[in-house]
Amino acid sequence: MKNLFICVLAFCVWAAPVYANAQTPSTEGAPPAESALRSDAGVPLERLVAMIARKTGKIFVLDPRVHANVVLVGQDPAATTWPQFLTVLETYGFVAVEVTGFVRIVPDTMVRQQPIATITSKDTRAASEYVTQVIPLKYISAAQLVPVLRPMLPQQAHLAAVTSANALLIVDRFANVRRIEALVKSLDTPENKPRDVEAKKEPQ
Repeated sequence: MKNLFICVLAFCVWAAPVYANAQTPSTEGAPPAESALRSDAGVPLERLVAMIARKTGKIFVLDPRVHANVVLVGQDPAATTWPQFLTVLETYGFVAVEVTGFVRIVPDTMVRQQPIATITSKDTRAASEYVTQVIPLKYISAAQLVPVLRPMLPQQAHLAAVTSANALLIVDRFANVRRIEALVKSLDTPENKPRDVEAKKEPQ
């Protein structure tokens, strides 16, 4: 009887850890942690593009070099609007260009070779959309302004003087084009007219 009691006790001691392990829930096959599903954990850019495509009905073509893990803090990626999407692309070094029914997403280093829209001072676009604009000047020399304004543009943007028309040709995001245009307007005044221009107009 004593030997039977010892055998039963030994069995209980051996079985206790096995039972405890069986009660511990396994993490295999469990759903991802909440932090992994949050937008601040990162969303592949391709997935964000797919969401925007469904919302806007636009057709996207991604350059093979376009890859990023987009981090959005405080907003569901599915709630991203078109202007916000363009800002996301700007942040990660890409640009969207609409051509013949497609939206091409390419590195922003290629933007000067893309057929982006040409606008006037009356047009309105999304702040992060790339545009081209010609800014005419009346008093000050366009060539004189280029070295002053060029540091205010990102490397991939373009600014040149059209000397024959005394105008500036600029390629940049809409918000910065408007900023440059406002600066040009404040500088293009009679007080800043080059003296040699005034001298040429004086009667001999």
